[in-house]
Amino acid sequence: MPNPYDPKNLSRLRRAIDNSRYRLEPFRRRHKEAMEQYVGVYYSDNGAERPVHLNMMEIATNIYERQLIARPPRVNIITRQSKLKPTCAKLESVMNSLLESTTLHREMARAVKSALYSIGIVKVGRKYTGTYEIDGVQIHRTDPIAQHVLLDDWVHDMSALNIEECSFMGNRYRMSLEEARNYEDFDKKERKRLQKMESAQFNPGGDERISTITQQSTYLEDEYDPKVELWEIWLPRSRKLVTLSPLEDSKPLRVVDWDGPPQGPYHMLFFNEVDGNSMPLAPAMLWQGLHRIVNSMYRKLERQAARQKTVGLARGADTEDAERVRRASDGEVVPINGGLPIEELSMGGIDQNTFAFMLQSKEMFSWLSGNLDALGGLGPQSETVGQDKLMFASANQRVSGMQDAVQIFVKKVLTDWGFYLWQDPLESYPATLSPPGMQPIQSELTAEERNSTAYYDMMLEIEPYSMQFKSPGERLSTLNQIVSGVVIPSLGIMQQQGMGLDMGKLLALYSEYADLPELTDILTYTNRPDDLGAPPSEGPGKPSVTHRTNERVSRPGATRQGAEQVMVNQMLGGNSQKSEKEAAVRQMS
Repeated sequence: MPNPYDPKNLSRLRRAIDNSRYRLEPFRRRHKEAMEQYVGVYYSDNGAERPVHLNMMEIATNIYERQLIARPPRVNIITRQSKLKPTCAKLESVMNSLLESTTLHREMARAVKSALYSIGIVKVGRKYTGTYEIDGVQIHRTDPIAQHVLLDDWVHDMSALNIEECSFMGNRYRMSLEEARNYEDFDKKERKRLQKMESAQFNPGGDERISTITQQSTYLEDEYDPKVELWEIWLPRSRKLVTLSPLEDSKPLRVVDWDGPPQGPYHMLFFNEVDGNSMPLAPAMLWQGLHRIVNSMYRKLERQAARQKTVGLARGADTEDAERVRRASDGEVVPINGGLPIEELSMGGIDQNTFAFMLQSKEMFSWLSGNLDALGGLGPQSETVGQDKLMFASANQRVSGMQDAVQIFVKKVLTDWGFYLWQDPLESYPATLSPPGMQPIQSELTAEERNSTAYYDMMLEIEPYSMQFKSPGERLSTLNQIVSGVVIPSLGIMQQQGMGLDMGKLLALYSEYADLPELTDILTYTNRPDDLGAPPSEGPGKPSVTHRTNERVSRPGATRQGAEQVMVNQMLGGNSQKSEKEAAVRQMS
């Protein structure tokens, strides 16, 4: 295996890093261009160059983020070893508790957004937080940490045909100069050579860093705490982690044998792999073209609308009458000497063909993005609720593949994060266990319990869930399905097992999820449950009979797409059916 301390091998590694950074420049530039469109012109002075009135990039990004990772994950932990199930239950409780209080969800959500624009990267490891002293022995105290890595600060072997074949990968990070010079794990001679390094506006390849959207100066010369930029490079074949300083003639600051998770410190998320290439095709690379067309046409329509004006024309002999009419208020009677000397002339105005093209381009963007209107609930898509559900299910097929990718990505991140949590030699974590049919039990996941079993020997399956947002309406629908499909058909079996359906709590949930607080106000409780629901009688032994007639009236749906299509047809000289025109003017909800 190549030795990073060997000057020739180190020089070859540095050249390979520089070459791969150069080849990643187009992807960094495209990512930054798309992010400029995402923020528009009103975010900062270095955002989009032209107004972005219809920000399709922001809409698509927001919808997909909510579909993929809207909420902090929770985990189920499964083991095949029965004797370790109590320990796994404790670990599950500890991880779920920490996932609610740490920034892990935010870091993974940032990676998901980056994956929509290029590639999402998370680095999992330990964070030094101090030292313990036990019996005169200094022990480092660390916390598990997961950090999102920007593409600006990333490099991997671009000569590889896919990510799995990369011979190196790593990230740049900034560290306090004082801390770096005093960090004992770094080479003593090399760390003394480190110098203050300002955060530059440009990458070595000449492309602007994405942070320049808000940082306008060339250098951050007013940093309170001087810093130095270092590179940490993972070498999969030799399983070593190398820390390099920016000085070309320097030795590595540190080379350590990897003792962490098998796949190394980095996890990557992408949605569309490209054959024979290590960089994926990100969704935003497909969105950006139509986004720019829609906004270019809208800006053109804006200019045309601004040029529109209506002027009055009068003969020269009628100047006095024309001026009197011009000064008159609405509804005022104005005496004039001549006949009708003034005529109106309208000039400018939006071009109908351009407007129709803009509307069609906007619809094409929604189609290209997987039917955003259905995914985001932006309005009715069809004539009936049932058809809307079918359309959402169809659109969701595209999202489900992306959700699977995010699920696998989060599972890998959390598995490694759990490894570092497990490896802590001293910390004890409170755990709450909830055995079926029993009150919650307070317990602890102790260091002794963790030290007795190796993490990977437990053969854990960490399954994340609860990352997608569920509205109250969706929760109400799920509740209805469970009650009608499971609970009510099983009431007999439930009663045999001493269980029943608490209608009071059920209706309280209906009141909450349906946003109907008055529902609980109309409910009363009696001491005669047998009388509830007894049918009124018309005489002895004669129950009342109720007749019901259902009449179905079909009307064309008033969807936004339908209304816009009617507008496009009219602008282009086409004709729409009378029912379609009526639907277009009907108020849409």
